[in-house]
Amino acid sequence: MSEIKSREDGPVPGVAYSEVHIPDDKKLGTGSFTTVLEPTALKKINPIISSIQNEPVFLMIVSINIAIEQATAMIGKSHNTPPLDRRVFTIPKGIDLMQVNDFSVSFSDWDITGMKLNGNNLQTADS
Repeated sequence: MSEIKSREDGPVPGVAYSEVHIPDDKKLGTGSFTTVLEPTALKKINPIISSIQNEPVFLMIVSINIAIEQATAMIGKSHNTPPLDRRVFTIPKGIDLMQVNDFSVSFSDWDITGMKLNGNNLQTADS
């Protein structure tokens, strides 16, 4: 059992860094994926799309769309197959668009189990 932790600085405009953490390399479908946005990114770029991929074994895509106050997370194994799970979360009104914002997705056994914004749990859009 080996841990996987990988960080990419400035992967796309508006993203300060993204980081994947998988505690056990034998269980790629369990871990977390964090996207930390640059200050004011949500004011200037919409949507912001952050991803991590190691095809054909792992793919995570997070789309942050402040205009519709939603963040969508998808997990799968490659671009040419349907996602194994997809969840839409509601971004609360009134977040500070001028500060650094940290979106963190947790997943277990290829199911997305939650998303946090700056350490606070987000509600799914259908709840």
